[in-house]
This record gives sequence, structure tokens and C-alpha cells, in this order.
Amino acid sequence: MWLPPGGHIEANEDPLQAALREAWEESGLEVEVIAPPDLLVVDEPEVLPPPAVILIEDIEREDQPFHQHIDHVYFTRATEQVDFDAPIPHGPCRWVDRGTLAGAFSLPAPDGTLVPVAEDVRLLGVRALDAAEEEELRC
Repeated sequence: MWLPPGGHIEANEDPLQAALREAWEESGLEVEVIAPPDLLVVDEPEVLPPPAVILIEDIEREDQPFHQHIDHVYFTRATEQVDFDAPIPHGPCRWVDRGTLAGAFSLPAPDGTLVPVAEDVRLLGVRALDAAEEEELRC
């Protein structure tokens, strides 16, 4: 199944730090969060941008007892120009454009095998691309 970059929060990390670290580890990209335009700005205390959504995922595997993951989903954008033809550090990975993602229920892996795209991944990916475009228009 295709999934966006993500992982677990490490000791002494907040969810935002974990999201930025995981994006770097899994894509090789430095990213920044696309914050809502009405994010509170004060000198103290530090204000973290909220995730776009929080998901509760049921995890059922033969080698583990049933448990749940609480996913903080942040929309991000790269801080530098991205070379979409460069290899991605952790595979199999691929870049897709909005049109492809919007209509994709499965996408080919590097070996040509069709791999499903979960509905939440597809819809949130499209929303993330829309959020990035809207932020560009605000700047």
C-alpha cells in the first residue's frame, strides 16, 4: 500500500518535530509545515501549527497484538527546489502530480506491480497539494 512519509515520535520530540524528521529521513527533503492562515502568533508560549487531521488507525498484524496508531497528518512543502527525477532515499517511492493522485486507486510500483492507494492517502494528498497552492497565492 502507498503511504506518505511518516513514523513514530521519538523521545523528547513533539509531533511537529517528528513529522519534519520523518520527512527528511524518508524523502531526503527539508520541509516546512503549511500552517493555517489564522495561526495564533504570540511571543510566549511557543505555538505549534496544528496537524491538518488526526487519524486513529487500527493496526492488525499476525506478529503483533491489535493496537492503534494516532496519526498527526501535517501538510508540508519543500524548502528548496525538488528534483523529481532524482532517486528517493527510501523506496519504493514515487512522486505523483495532483491529477494522477486524484484519480488513483492504485499506482504502479517500480517493478510494475499495481499497489493500492488508500482513500485517506489519496484524499489527504490532494488536499495537501491544494493547501500548498493556496499558500502560494497568499504569499
